[in-house]
Amino acid sequence: MRRVYLDHNATSPLRPEARAAMLAAMDALGNPSSVHSEGRAAKAIVEKARGQISEAFGVGAHDIVFTASATEAAALALKDRGFHAGDIEHDAVAAWVQPDLPLNAGQVCVTEPAQTALQLANSETGIVQTLPASLGFCDMTQGFGKLPLAFSWSGADIACA
Repeated sequence: MRRVYLDHNATSPLRPEARAAMLAAMDALGNPSSVHSEGRAAKAIVEKARGQISEAFGVGAHDIVFTASATEAAALALKDRGFHAGDIEHDAVAAWVQPDLPLNAGQVCVTEPAQTALQLANSETGIVQTLPASLGFCDMTQGFGKLPLAFSWSGADIACA
């Protein structure tokens, strides 16, 4: 029987271009914070990636903060901020919010956007949330690369992907 892999929301095979870029970066030797030539070369790789990500999200390169994962990014953005959310958020976000907002047909009912955390798209149900203006936090992880989006369109103060 031929198997078909359908869990691309969790992990997908790398595109050849991404694999080549990762291998090239891994072969670069140097601390991007160092001023020697190896450090400057490593910093150039980081800044090229920052530029590509900022372009993809429609923000300035200075707005991009790299973390090890979306889980770490959510913790950095949400810890001790008192955000509210629906009980459908990914565990990475749910750990840092109060899951007290009601749902209506899978959509989170937002009353105070500035104090609300919403995921753009749910990886299990496929529901895409309607994002209100002045949203406090948006988890764009599952929407990136699948939905047309830009941070500037989201109306969120902070987002992760």
